[in-house]
Amino acid sequence: MRRKRDRDKTRFLRLSRGQAPGLAFGGHGFEMLETSEISEIKQGPYAGEADKTRFQGITRDRVRFEAGE
Repeated sequence: MRRKRDRDKTRFLRLSRGQAPGLAFGGHGFEMLETSEISEIKQGPYAGEADKTRFQGITRDRVRFEAGE
């Protein structure tokens, strides 16, 4: 299996009420389509902003959605 380059977008999901993504590795981003509440939980030490890598998002016309699992 070909390894994706760092920061390549690999998957987009549209989640419905009551669904939650499980994010274990790599970067992630969110766009809320309606008023929402989220909780982020990180296991282990957290160094604040130094613990994050920011990268450029993509424009809305490049987003392709997949059904939530």
